[in-house]
Amino acid sequence: MADLVKWTPFDEFHRMREDMNRLLNFAWPVPWGERTFPAAWGPSVDVRETPTHVIVSAEIPGVDPDDLDVTVAEDGLSLKGEVKQETDADTQGYRRIERRYGSFYRTIPFPAPVKHEQATADYRNGVLQVSVPKAEPGKGKATRLRINTQPKQLQ
Repeated sequence: MADLVKWTPFDEFHRMREDMNRLLNFAWPVPWGERTFPAAWGPSVDVRETPTHVIVSAEIPGVDPDDLDVTVAEDGLSLKGEVKQETDADTQGYRRIERRYGSFYRTIPFPAPVKHEQATADYRNGVLQVSVPKAEPGKGKATRLRINTQPKQLQ
């Protein structure tokens, strides 16, 4: 049986507003210093709800855990990071050099109240997994997480 994720129509309005802002930002001339550019990429995220936990998995290959900032609040998770990746291949008569640089910021709302102070974060094989125990509604606070780079096993 699949886990259900709470849907609110305001999420759709938020996405539509962001799309319109990106469109309008490039359609009309804006002084160079005031122009904003959309992020080159953002991590793919899965949110699962179990009877006891909310689990968020984010695919962020090539990102050093030291370049990640993971913050958990009662109502959501914020991911902020930077990609610095370079590939240089010189094989049998051809050379290929690829670079990928950029930063990202993403906020993921939780489908239920959580105990943010008991959250854990694990990173392995390019996947960040944040596990947060569920709680009763209370006052909103935020907790910055330490990321384990050698987790025992991702759930």
